[in-house]
Amino acid sequence: MRQPNGQNFLVDKNIAHRIIESAEISKQDLVIEIGPGKAALTDILKDYTDNLIAVDIDPNLTADLQIKYKDNKNITVINKDFLKYELPDKPFKIVANLPYNVGTAIVQKFLPNGNFVSAVIMLQKDVILRLLSKEGTKDYGYISLFRQYYADGKFLFDVSPGCFNPKPKVMSAVAKFVNKKPQEPNMNLFPLIKHFFSMRRKNVLNCLSTYLKTDKNKTAEILNTCGIDVMLRPDKLTLGQYQKIVSVL
Repeated sequence: MRQPNGQNFLVDKNIAHRIIESAEISKQDLVIEIGPGKAALTDILKDYTDNLIAVDIDPNLTADLQIKYKDNKNITVINKDFLKYELPDKPFKIVANLPYNVGTAIVQKFLPNGNFVSAVIMLQKDVILRLLSKEGTKDYGYISLFRQYYADGKFLFDVSPGCFNPKPKVMSAVAKFVNKKPQEPNMNLFPLIKHFFSMRRKNVLNCLSTYLKTDKNKTAEILNTCGIDVMLRPDKLTLGQYQKIVSVL
């Protein structure tokens, strides 16, 4: 049966333990679990931390969890869309089997937060690969660079469809992200990257010219100043090269 909010509930306890052990949680850590669902991770997490916040968009699942943990003062269950949830004003870690239909949006919400410490998340494998990919690879794109700016990332392990109910049609994977605590990005950095990858088959001369709405001679001068070959495509540029471009605009 298809779930209304894109959930594929984890049922494999070994995978659940591997996810949580990878998060390196201490009793004092504030941990946020996104989309606890039927508590496969929650039931284990409660023994690792004294401060667990479980946020789920589904009112029925939330009600069940609130009843289940009503006597546990260390667990707070909140019925809310995580994309509208106000993140804590103190350091927190994230552990989650993310709903696949909004997983990328959720990652883009917590990565830039200054109080985010680390996250161990499960998503469909192709999204994990895009988050972790490097320049020159087929999976490299806007979200790869967004992640690179804010956090170090590491692929942990694959998770097969048989570990879920209902079974997804794709492979899943788990990755860990650790906050790099960067400075605020140049205001042009991510708009420029997004624009470049909307024209990913064009060369960077064309991409930058249309972004700046200026002629190609002036655009070529900017790229030459940055030491960037005007014929490269967007997926060949590193984060550092994108930062170099916006620094001279």
